[in-house]
Amino acid sequence: MYSEKHTKCSSISDASKTEYISCPGCGRTLYDLEKTIARIKAATSHLKGLKIGIMGCIVNGPGEMADADYGYVGAGRGKISLYKGKVCVEKNIPEEEAVEKLIELIRDNGDYIEK
Repeated sequence: MYSEKHTKCSSISDASKTEYISCPGCGRTLYDLEKTIARIKAATSHLKGLKIGIMGCIVNGPGEMADADYGYVGAGRGKISLYKGKVCVEKNIPEEEAVEKLIELIRDNGDYIEK
């Protein structure tokens, strides 16, 4: 009985954390995926109950992150597309601006709180 209650409590607490969905990267990934994941996590890990997809390319990325609230997808050399749910809301963002644009998108939709 205790373990069942404990499992339910763990599920509830896990739902309050930011969840990240990412691909392992491949030859089509044209940006530093690991560095980008770290930057996105640093900026969003305090948020509650969001799923953020961070995908290397447009080929499989949107499908793999279909249940994410927000998505960051490689769109070509040095270019990123951002998603709100399954909808691409901005394309061909320069990579060096994309994490900040993602935060702006989350903020504009009322899902961002300051640390």
